[in-house]
Amino acid sequence: MQTLLLARRHFLKAAAAVGILFSGLLRPVTSFAAGSDPVRPEGFKGPFISHADPRYFRWFWAMTWYNKKPKRFPDVIAQPLDTEDIKILLIYAKQTGRRVALRSSGHNITLAPLRNGAVTIDMSRFNSIELDPQTKTAWAGPGVLSQELNEATFDKGLVFPGAHTGFVTLGGFLLGGGMGWNMPAYGMACGSILAAEVMLADGSIVTASPDENPDLYWAMRGVGAGFFAVVLRYRLQLHDAPTAIMNSFYFPVTDLRPALDEIMTLLPANAKRSEILGALGKFSPPGTPPSEQRWHLALNVISFGSTEAEAREVADIFNNSKLPDLCTLQSVHNRSLTYLDLFQALGATDAYSTSRTSETAFFTDRPELALPVVAKLLENEAVDSRSFGFSVIDTNPTVPEPCSFTYWAPHYISWYLIGSTEEEIEANRKLMLKLNAAIKPYAKGYYINEIDLDVAPEMVNQCFSDEKWQKLNQVREMYDPEKRFYSYIKQEKDGVVVSDL
Repeated sequence: MQTLLLARRHFLKAAAAVGILFSGLLRPVTSFAAGSDPVRPEGFKGPFISHADPRYFRWFWAMTWYNKKPKRFPDVIAQPLDTEDIKILLIYAKQTGRRVALRSSGHNITLAPLRNGAVTIDMSRFNSIELDPQTKTAWAGPGVLSQELNEATFDKGLVFPGAHTGFVTLGGFLLGGGMGWNMPAYGMACGSILAAEVMLADGSIVTASPDENPDLYWAMRGVGAGFFAVVLRYRLQLHDAPTAIMNSFYFPVTDLRPALDEIMTLLPANAKRSEILGALGKFSPPGTPPSEQRWHLALNVISFGSTEAEAREVADIFNNSKLPDLCTLQSVHNRSLTYLDLFQALGATDAYSTSRTSETAFFTDRPELALPVVAKLLENEAVDSRSFGFSVIDTNPTVPEPCSFTYWAPHYISWYLIGSTEEEIEANRKLMLKLNAAIKPYAKGYYINEIDLDVAPEMVNQCFSDEKWQKLNQVREMYDPEKRFYSYIKQEKDGVVVSDL
């Protein structure tokens, strides 16, 4: 994929939720199609940014999280203030023969909000939260940050399995499944969607639930960035806040197998009461001089319980195992955490997340075989030493039916390639293809929220079983027969979409 690149001077979390925070302008490397500039539709109240607007490239930049940008330019970027504004935009898109792309925080690596000629609707202003502690439920808009929702619920003794990266909004996170904190207990976050208010392509507002529009409800629990309606707000099941205990271990990537084998033997005793997170990269124990830093699997075992004593009892499964003897260092021993503390746990990699250029996430039943393969390729061939892998062993990637999400295997592995130049992006693309081929014997299926369709467009239907893929296309035809909403990016040539589902 051809890209545009700008360097950011600072990492700003608020960019995920609000409009324009950057003073620099992107300059187009291709000219726009000839024709009249889009005219603001009558009655629309929010920002309506077309090519002629001097703010266009600031908004273009803010629509997606990453420094890399595709050569795909929406005709309009609009930020509705209410549901009437959205309806006006959908009518406008139909009248002018344009299709619609949706954005909440733009965290998807395929950069789906940016489509040539699109009306891109930025839903970040839809960030209301309404709590009902008695029923342990909440209504939350697609623009609500994962951490923000939990800050609102925690005082009530309740939590929601929001994204590990707390500044990811609920919108696309939930549509694609949603890997959240304490997943072994809660499953994929979209399993906690009880209902949603949704606007269809004709501007009508409907409820999607097991009893109303059940096919739409089925689709939205796992469809990802190919959803064919606008989510106005979700009704979510909340959970009692647990207590957490964290233990951290460092294992050299040159000898991962003994530690991974030991972890696998501990899973029955753990019984999905701990989240076993592994960061695979140039992460060395605290205090290591820069010249001596090496690649490690930094393993964070976060054990949960209704009380601290219960959580410590679960943590002892790992502390009393062979892991302390196998590791280079146990850097954290029985640190007590609240659920809110967890959103700060991944700060080391979040700090440069905007420099990711490509990623893949898959589910496997043999993490002890797949992880060493990923580790070797990343250590030897990544052009930027900040590139890293990630794993969640025994993560419980399940969603109760009805759902379009497909369960493949109990363990999750991913990698994130970092780059800053066109040359590095191209090198990462080649490494992505090599990594994808190397893990293919171990990959049972892929995770729709974390695959790069610009590099591997064929992966989209490998996120779903054949039966669910077929039904998904049937439900899309039922609710969006005119294909008003863009679906998954299928293929590109020289930055132009050749086909789009």
